[in-house]
Amino acid sequence: MEVSGVNEEYKTGTDRYKALFSQTNNMILYFDADGTVCEKNDAVCRNLGCDMDETICIQDIFRTCMTVKDGCIDLIGHKYGVSFETVAYRKNQTCFSVVAYLARLPENTGCYGFCIIHDIVQQKEAKKELRTAQIEVEESHKERNEMVANVTHELRTPVNGVLGLAQNLLDTELDSEQRENVELIEQCCRNMIKIINNILDFSKLQAGKFTIEYTEFDFYRMMDNVVKLNRPQAESKGLKLICNVGEDIPEVLIGDELRVTQVLNNLLSNSIKFTSLGQINLNVVKSVETGEEIELFFMVTDTGIGISEQEKDKLFKSFSQVDASITRKFGGTGLGLSIVKSLVEMMGGDINVESEKGKGSTFSFSIKVKKVVLQESENSIGNNANETEKKEYSFNYGDALSAEPEETENKLYKLGSDENMKAITDTCEKLVLCIEMENWNKANGFADTIKTLVADDPMNLKRKAFRLQMTVRKGDHEAALNDYNVLKEAIEEFRLQLERR
Repeated sequence: MEVSGVNEEYKTGTDRYKALFSQTNNMILYFDADGTVCEKNDAVCRNLGCDMDETICIQDIFRTCMTVKDGCIDLIGHKYGVSFETVAYRKNQTCFSVVAYLARLPENTGCYGFCIIHDIVQQKEAKKELRTAQIEVEESHKERNEMVANVTHELRTPVNGVLGLAQNLLDTELDSEQRENVELIEQCCRNMIKIINNILDFSKLQAGKFTIEYTEFDFYRMMDNVVKLNRPQAESKGLKLICNVGEDIPEVLIGDELRVTQVLNNLLSNSIKFTSLGQINLNVVKSVETGEEIELFFMVTDTGIGISEQEKDKLFKSFSQVDASITRKFGGTGLGLSIVKSLVEMMGGDINVESEKGKGSTFSFSIKVKKVVLQESENSIGNNANETEKKEYSFNYGDALSAEPEETENKLYKLGSDENMKAITDTCEKLVLCIEMENWNKANGFADTIKTLVADDPMNLKRKAFRLQMTVRKGDHEAALNDYNVLKEAIEEFRLQLERR
C-alpha cells in the first residue's frame, strides 16, 4: 500500500514536470559533456527551427560564449550556475537576443548540464521604443522650455515699458480717479513681471540651466531689505511683520543672496496674501556649524487660512494650487513654491510645512552657506562696525521668546509636562531602533511625531527635530543617528533647565 502511494506520487511529479517542460515558452535543454543536446523541449524547436529528433550542439547555439576544453563544455567556476545575456543562433544562421542560464548536473542524472534560454527580443524592442519616446519627450520639453523662455523675454520688454510710462504718469498732475487708475496699471504690471520671472525661472530649472552663484554678501543687510520690502504690504492689511535673527549668525557669509532673498520674499508674500488678521513671524537661527559651512534654519509663521493635511501634497507641485477657489480669489500661477523647493534643495537644504485649516501655517527650511575667513584685525573691525549698526536694522536680535515672556512660559510648561516628556522619550526610543534597522517607513512616522511633540519650543528643539526629520526622510543612516544624538542631548539639556526653574 505504501509502495503504491509512493509510485502514484512519483507519477504525479513526473507528469507535472513533463507538462512544464513541454508547455513553457522558455527553451530548456540538457546536454552531454561534449555539448551534444540529449533532450530539448518544444520551445527549442520552435525558436531555433530544428526538429525534435535532430541532433544539435549547445556550442552551435551560443557561438560567441561557449568553449570546449579537453573535449568537455567549459563550466568550471559555474558549479552553481551562471546567467548571462547573449545571442542565440537559429538553424538558418540568424540570431536573436536571449538571457541564458547554464548549470552542471550531478553525475547520476545521465547529463552533463542543462540550460534555460529566455527570448528577450520583445523586451529589447520595448526598451528601445521607450528610450526613443523618452528622447522625443526630452526634445519636446527642451523646445517648449526654449519657446517659453523666448516668449517671456519678449513679454518682459513691453511690460517694463508700460510700467515705466505708468511711473512717469504718476509724477504728473492727475486727479484722484486718474491717479487710482494709473496706480492700478502699475500694480498690474508688477504682478505681470512676477509671473514672467517665475515662468523664466521654471524654464531654467526644467532645462537644468539654473545655477547657484556663491559670492560674499552682508546677511544682516539682506534680512533688513527683505523685511523693509514686505513690511509695507503687511501693514497695508493691518498685519504685523516681526523678524528675529540669531545673534550668533556671522554678518558676512558666502552664498547666493539673490536666491535666498527670492525664497524669503515668496514665502513672506504668500503668508501676507493668505492672512487677513494677526501677524507674520520670520525667525532665523544658526542650526549647525562645521569647519567651513553654516546651516541656517528659517521659519515663516502666519495666522492665515491654513491648509488641510490632504492639501499639503499639492503645495510644491508645478502649476498647482490647493484648490480652484484660491486661484480665483488670490491669483497666482502655482509656480512659486515649486521654484522655492527647487532653490532650497539646490542650496543644500530642505523645506517643510506645518499647517492646520483655519489656524495658519509654518514654512520651515534650511540652507547651507559658507563662512568667510577674516584676518584677526579685520574681524575685530567688522565686529565693531556690526555693534554700531545693529540698531539700524528693521529686525530683532535673538529669538522671539523675549517679546512675550508669559506666552513663552506657558509654552515651555506645556512642552515640559511629564506626559509630554514621557511621550518624547518613548518615541525617541522607537525612532532610534527603526534607524538602526533602517526601517525608514516607520522611522519617518516617529520623526514626524517628535517634531509635533516639541512644537511648543520656539526654535532650539524644533529646528533639531526638523533636521532629524529631513535626514530620516533621505534614509541616511549615519546622519540620522548623528542628528538623533544631537536632539537627544538638547532634550536632556531642556529637561535640566526645567528642573532648575
